[in-house]
Amino acid sequence: MIKADSAKGTVLMFHGFSSCKASMITKSEELVKMGYNTLLVDFMGSGGSDGNETTIGFKEAEEVKACYDYLQQRGEKNIYLFGSSMGAAAILKAINDYQLKVSGIMIECPFGTMYQTTCSRFQQMHVPTIPMAALLDFWGGLECGFNAFTYSPTNYAKSVSRPTLLMYGALDENVSRAETDQIFANLAGKKQLVIFQRAGHDDYLVNHKKEWVSKVDRFLRGK
Repeated sequence: MIKADSAKGTVLMFHGFSSCKASMITKSEELVKMGYNTLLVDFMGSGGSDGNETTIGFKEAEEVKACYDYLQQRGEKNIYLFGSSMGAAAILKAINDYQLKVSGIMIECPFGTMYQTTCSRFQQMHVPTIPMAALLDFWGGLECGFNAFTYSPTNYAKSVSRPTLLMYGALDENVSRAETDQIFANLAGKKQLVIFQRAGHDDYLVNHKKEWVSKVDRFLRGK
């Protein structure tokens, strides 16, 4: 855990696919400046965590809950969740499955469904999505013990009644604007959508640091 002076609360931070908690360090530094402790997490099979399996956020949702429970047991009352891409999808599923009573969530570029994100990868490689994307999801889900075709952050968003800041890069090739708009529409609580015009599926601090810091800070202050 990275601690802030006279902390106002703690932000749990979850990375994206094929990444690790180190990718969250620069954002953590900004959150600490805002007065929040941060706890950076390596999902299973990533960074320093055991294993070599990923379920692109499906089973990782259990890890989100475990980290939330850990903070609660330590007496933290003001818990926020922050996630990018796969981490954002895992957060939405965790709230749907476990009704986590967090103060708010900040999510960057979550995909709409497992099938949609698989198709986008095939399209980038100029490989036909039919039938390959469906076959990959079927066998991948079978190997990992879950139904990939029911994995839908878009639907999970309907269970989110906590304040939510949804962020998206207009140049994102992995997640479409349509997916983002549908997730935003389904969010049930107070919500904000921020579009970074010169960002893709990457770190928004690279080209939009001032705007990112401002939007996150205002969100945490309830504005």
